[in-house]
Amino acid sequence: MKPSISDIIEVNQILSLWGHLVDKRAWDRFGEVFTEDACFDSSVFGFAPVTGIEAIRHMASQEGHAKAHHTTNMYVQEGPNDEVEAVSKGLGLLPDGSVASVTYTDRLRRTPDGWRLASRVLARQPASP
Repeated sequence: MKPSISDIIEVNQILSLWGHLVDKRAWDRFGEVFTEDACFDSSVFGFAPVTGIEAIRHMASQEGHAKAHHTTNMYVQEGPNDEVEAVSKGLGLLPDGSVASVTYTDRLRRTPDGWRLASRVLARQPASP
């Protein structure tokens, strides 16, 4: 489907809300950003890919995650059926004080409660030489 302006705004809100929820450790609110069957792949940081909100909550609560998450440069594009695809950049403050840059590749699905992440894959940007 081709996203409308209001779809794009709502998707941007969902992608931004993710960082606020994970930084506040508001695991109980992950239903506001993920579908029940969502897939999350942060294997570039050593975490096994997981499926389902409960598995995402558990993975996100483990040690080794960034201490602060910032989502920027969101681009929403057409997707199949009642879905859209989005690509965004992320900056994370790592436990050792360094900063990591990632690209989020997302698939969002329209649900009765609004847009929700159905799939999220992280790719880490290499440091410049």
